[in-house]
Amino acid sequence: MKTLLPIALFCCLTGTTMGQAPASFPLDKATRRICYTAVVPAAGVSQADLRARARAWASGIAPASRPPIETSELDTEVVAADGSQPFAYTYEAVESGTRPARHYTIKLVLHYTTKLSLREGRYRYEITTFVIEYPMAKPPSPTSLPAEADLIEARALNENGSNSIAAERKSFAEAAAKLQAQLKQRMNTPITPAEAKQ
Repeated sequence: MKTLLPIALFCCLTGTTMGQAPASFPLDKATRRICYTAVVPAAGVSQADLRARARAWASGIAPASRPPIETSELDTEVVAADGSQPFAYTYEAVESGTRPARHYTIKLVLHYTTKLSLREGRYRYEITTFVIEYPMAKPPSPTSLPAEADLIEARALNENGSNSIAAERKSFAEAAAKLQAQLKQRMNTPITPAEAKQ
């Protein structure tokens, strides 16, 4: 019994891989994908104005090959688009011996989908289906993976791996927060006459 106590304590301490904190991202209950969503009040803004703002936002993030899609659902206008942006994170790698730690920056591309559901005086956004692309990957390594594979399912085998995963999770959370802030700012900004002509 006495020998089991140290083993149990060790398992508890290393259960999240060398002290690595478990990932905490909002997951959609149905898809089990990371999903940021909120209903945002827009007092005094018409549904038509919200649609114009959503079009401007979606056109700004969508690639030319996949323009935004507009649909209607029961008194709700819907604008959906795919987007992507550069995504990078820097982590500290511990060197063996007396050499100082080195810092590595990993440059990736983050892909995602957005859906804006618009009603008079409010809108709901959903940002999900995050995919991380690895531009430098060579077969047989994957060139892209669902974000959940890197951010939630991955487990580090050593201290450097733990540092890398922690840095990637932190950078992803910051990128998602910035993306939501940009969306809200665009949706709070009236369309200019030049944008209305487009």
